[in-house]
This record gives sequence, C-alpha cells and structure tokens, in this order.
Amino acid sequence: MKPDNYKQFTEVSYSGRKLLEKHSLSEHGVWQIFGEDPNCDWGGYHHEPELGFAEGTLEEVIRYAVELPRFWQWGAGGRIVKQSPPKAIKVSELAKNQARIKEIDKQLAALQAEKKRLQDA
Repeated sequence: MKPDNYKQFTEVSYSGRKLLEKHSLSEHGVWQIFGEDPNCDWGGYHHEPELGFAEGTLEEVIRYAVELPRFWQWGAGGRIVKQSPPKAIKVSELAKNQARIKEIDKQLAALQAEKKRLQDA
C-alpha cells in the first residue's frame, strides 16, 4: 500500500504541523517549497534543496509538494513557506526623501553651529 504523503506531512511531520498552526488549508498565496535535508544527523553539510514556488490554497500546494522528488529524504519531509510580496521602492518617493534629508542636514548644521556659538559665549 502506498503511503499517504499528504497525511504524513499534515499530521506527523513537524514542519507540516507547524505550518498548519500558522495558516489554514484554505489560505491562498504563493508558497516556496523546500525539500528535506538529506543529512539527518548532526554532522556534516546540511542543505534543503529549493524545489520551487507554487500558487494556490495551502491544501493544493501541500498535495503538490509532497509528491515532488526530493521533498522526502529520510522521513520528516520538506518545508513549505508562504511568501510575502516583495516591497518595492517607489523611485519618486525616494527622490523626495533624499531632497528632504538634504534640507534637514542643512538645518541640523545650522543648529549645531548655533549651539557651538552659544557654548563658546
């Protein structure tokens, strides 16, 4: 009988149980999938191979991920991590902020000069 990889990951695997503590199976998103570290002991090199990204509900992604080659190595299974959208820099805001910083630097220099003048008086 073929093992139920979905059940193994969601009910037995530490990373699967921890994932379900933070996210519901119906939660939609982009998920990064890592394979299981093939080195199960303390010594030597450790690596979780990146298996890719998947978009869908967590349940759909788990069902997909647990059947990928290299998701399972010695029995604990890989990891699935929800991805946040990258924070983009708004170039127009950056230019405005840099101009404002220059203004504040000038004001600060003037205040520091005034402070020095008062301390020396």
